[in-house]
Amino acid sequence: MVLVSTIDVGGNGLGTFDISFVDPKINRYVLSDRTNASIDFFNATDATFIGRVGGFAGQKFEADGVTADNTTSGPDGVTVVNNNQVWAGDGDSTVKVIDIASFQVVDKISTGGKFRCDEMAWDAADHILAVANNADVPPFITMINTDTHAVVGKIVFDGTKGTPDAMQTGIEQSQWSKKTGLFYVSVPQIVPTDATQGGVSVIDPSTMSVKATYPVSNCTPGGLTLGPRNEAMIGCSGAFTVPPNTVATTQSVVINLNNGNIVANITPAGGNDEVWFDRGTKHYYLSARGTLVNGKVTPILGTVDAGTNMYDGGVATSTSAHSVAADKVSHHVFVPIGFVPLGTAASTDPTSPCPTRGCIAVYLPSSIDADDGKVAKQ
Repeated sequence: MVLVSTIDVGGNGLGTFDISFVDPKINRYVLSDRTNASIDFFNATDATFIGRVGGFAGQKFEADGVTADNTTSGPDGVTVVNNNQVWAGDGDSTVKVIDIASFQVVDKISTGGKFRCDEMAWDAADHILAVANNADVPPFITMINTDTHAVVGKIVFDGTKGTPDAMQTGIEQSQWSKKTGLFYVSVPQIVPTDATQGGVSVIDPSTMSVKATYPVSNCTPGGLTLGPRNEAMIGCSGAFTVPPNTVATTQSVVINLNNGNIVANITPAGGNDEVWFDRGTKHYYLSARGTLVNGKVTPILGTVDAGTNMYDGGVATSTSAHSVAADKVSHHVFVPIGFVPLGTAASTDPTSPCPTRGCIAVYLPSSIDADDGKVAKQ
């Protein structure tokens, strides 16, 4: 991967943020920007900042004024619906609907929780949005009809009605499959007494219920994206010491969505939040800011060939780099970088390409010609 440009977001710069999304049909990259309490819009082709829509909670803090309180911060999860609206979760347990043409918030839908609406996925066939209240106890997913904006169902992850007990660590990134018509959601911990046991729950939107949960050990599933052959890349967020190893390691995992079987373990990249499958280059991109190398945190943008499920290398990013999205047309890979990396001072984050104000770091695969976006001759 090659860093080809950085984008300044204006305003207060970019310190804290959450999930991002690319819709190639409308040539837009959108980011949940907590520093400016907004959804930021970018041109995905020329990698330029377009503008922002505010009115969100922004970054909240604990009583000490220093420790981030992400449970009430916003925006959080974000996706594009019908190529003309952005749906984004906020810190007050609401989903805000932005009309892209007018750059206005046109509706606010409550999920009835106490904390933020986080990651989400859209069922384009049934026009159902599944959005997670990951910080509520127990955590739950709300199903919203995106035509009527009515709440049509709720799934509580408390260990009843076929759900795993996710009350220890909540629920994370979800995706909807056009092929199966089902939602898939990462669950960091599915056994309350065993932190090594995470999983992926399968949700049927027709019954509004969990039909299966596939266990994934030594992972703490966070990011989730769907790839070819009905497989999914799970961005593991945890680190584990697996005997006979004596040093903690991180990984990412590819599973078969038909049965939950592990297809590949990607050990050079881990400690992920968001992960992304790019249909243009047929690669997975991993926001692996927590990758451990000999026990040392080494943040990278990891790449995996989805055809072979083999690791293709990584490029240094930042300890703040937990979000990633790619445009299948231009092949741009967007990685937000914060000016105050989580848990460290900007001055001690030597791999950050923009430590002063933060930015969107824009990468291209080395086999892509930056001038015309085509695959370069080898």
